[in-house]
Amino acid sequence: MSLPLPCLILAGGFGTRLRSVLGDECPKALAPIGGRPFLGWLLQALARQGVPEAVLSLGFGRDSIRDFVASSRPDIAVSFVEEREPLGTGGAIVHALRAYGAPAMLVLNGDTLCEVDLNALSAHLQEADADIVMAATHVADASRYGTIDIDAKTGRLAAFKEKHEGAGLINAGVYAIDATRLLSRDFPEKFSFERDFLEKSLRSVDVRVYAQVGEFIDIGVPQDYARAQTLIPQLFRASVDEA
Repeated sequence: MSLPLPCLILAGGFGTRLRSVLGDECPKALAPIGGRPFLGWLLQALARQGVPEAVLSLGFGRDSIRDFVASSRPDIAVSFVEEREPLGTGGAIVHALRAYGAPAMLVLNGDTLCEVDLNALSAHLQEADADIVMAATHVADASRYGTIDIDAKTGRLAAFKEKHEGAGLINAGVYAIDATRLLSRDFPEKFSFERDFLEKSLRSVDVRVYAQVGEFIDIGVPQDYARAQTLIPQLFRASVDEA
């Protein structure tokens, strides 16, 4: 398979925790960051890594997102898959993988950005002959996310642990997925990819962990959204200066 893989972005969420900041009409993927919608930064990051196409899974705010992509003309091919009703992260992933038809894809959340080599992540899926490769990152406060354990011998995801205060290794919400293997399974129409599938299927699904992740930014709550206003533009300026 050619690397890096095409990328599915889950951009259909309501952004309930940001309603007090964004209002009721703005989809979370279009939350302004440094005067520019978050999705613009995310598409730019994918284009810089040579991702051939971004597939946006749309739900709430679909028209606004389509209009933004049409007007911004990103440096990456963009296509769309729509949910007629909310399907949960798992339902959205399965629906989009079936609609797009690629044998393997990257999957990202439309409200997070992290520094990870997507080419290396894609290659690891092939080299490990895994079902899924999950990017993971160390954070100083894991209380919002819960942590994960890795089998030191195999690099497989071994367990999800309860949320706790303090540092830990967390799921960064970036995956490389063997779509052919995943879609051979039976799924409900609506489900959570992490809680209903990954947590309950660790014995039967080969999930490898790729922990070489730099900065991790989740704009899903007001405190981190405010932090992102300066951090994301700084990261992009730094990457230009290094180039």
